[in-house]
Amino acid sequence: MVPGLQTSEPPARSADRAREPLLVGTTVAGATLTLLAGGVAALSLGSDPGSGPRWITVALSALFGLSILLAGLLVLQSIVRRRRESVLEGTIRYQSRLLQEISAMSTLVELLQTCRCQAEANAVIQGALPRLLPGVGGALYVSRRDDTTLELQVNWGSIVVAQSLSSDDCWALRRGRPHLHEPASGAAVCRHVGKCEDSCLCVPLASQGDTLAVLHLRRSAGESLSEDVQRLASALAEQLSLAMGNLRLQETLRTGSERDPLTDLYNRRHLEISLQRELARAQRQGFPVSLIMLDVDHFKTFNDTNGHDAGDEVLRNVAQVLKRHTRTEDVACRYGGEEFLVVLTGCTVDDAYAKSEAIREAIAQLQAFSRGIALPRITASLGIASYPEDGERMEDLIAGADAALYRAKSSGRNCIVASNAPGDIVLFEPRGRQSAELPAQTRPSAIIAG
Repeated sequence: MVPGLQTSEPPARSADRAREPLLVGTTVAGATLTLLAGGVAALSLGSDPGSGPRWITVALSALFGLSILLAGLLVLQSIVRRRRESVLEGTIRYQSRLLQEISAMSTLVELLQTCRCQAEANAVIQGALPRLLPGVGGALYVSRRDDTTLELQVNWGSIVVAQSLSSDDCWALRRGRPHLHEPASGAAVCRHVGKCEDSCLCVPLASQGDTLAVLHLRRSAGESLSEDVQRLASALAEQLSLAMGNLRLQETLRTGSERDPLTDLYNRRHLEISLQRELARAQRQGFPVSLIMLDVDHFKTFNDTNGHDAGDEVLRNVAQVLKRHTRTEDVACRYGGEEFLVVLTGCTVDDAYAKSEAIREAIAQLQAFSRGIALPRITASLGIASYPEDGERMEDLIAGADAALYRAKSSGRNCIVASNAPGDIVLFEPRGRQSAELPAQTRPSAIIAG
């Protein structure tokens, strides 16, 4: 049996069953008194010698009364039997509904345990809860990791709900237990519900002391949320809490295996898997893929001079620049140490040039702080390799980007180099350096080095 579901008999049926012995006892007592009265009358008349005919009349009357009494008892027995059959049928219907709820709940729990992400869990909940709670609208809000905001994940029914809410907007979250609002009760209504005359119930979903979500149920048209609905909501909240906690744990483990803990960028393992997949898609569909290899200039000297805490702060700032300058479909990762690698899907060499220049300028303009102290400005060198010009295998492209990066560092750092063709290197120097070294009439957009 699913925890939280009770199978006790309804109170009304229990009360009817309690009244049956009283009714039967009253009838039997009445019958006994009637028979005793008739017997006493017959004995008193039988003691009189001249009362022969009257005694027979009284005896016949007693027998007639006894037959009527027996007929009444038979009728009463029939009524009691029909009432018990009715109660039994109601109990069978009640137990059948409970079995259906338990079966649906078990299916829901099984599906939730096999979900691998929140989107899959949302689809399961969207299909199960309207059937478990017919006539009741609702919504499920799940908390974000970075703040106290809860975002709408699932909603059903004809009710209108908010797209997000704060933990201060819900009484259930503030109290740490279910909160029921009935219009006639005068109980406080949650701010995320607003002004309404509906019956509302909010149940917090917590796991290991952390509030993960809140289940919101509402019934309109002046109907109240019955005790059965409240009981089922508590059972659902218990199972959903376990599912949400399991999903959060899976996400944490998955993030730990794919993300660099310092920069929150993807790690090298995730890069290799993603790059292999993107190259396979590029070969099938014929679109380009570009790689940018980035290295922070003079990072070892910076670390030795300013300390490792300052170096970590610089790497986090560089990671933020990469996040701002990449699309959702791009892959930015920490390749190792102070080196970063960005995979630009569907990006030509020319587009990679523009993207690299934007990244280089943003890093040059960074102002990092460590323990409240401003750190020296940093720069970065970048190398570009593109599919299919520089190779079709992952190893060849990474080696090409690394070679271009090495050439950029050898050329003075704080610049961009791309392997454009075998034997040709296109060197994109910083705008400031071009302005300082070349007259205005002879400034090229790129310097070709053989």
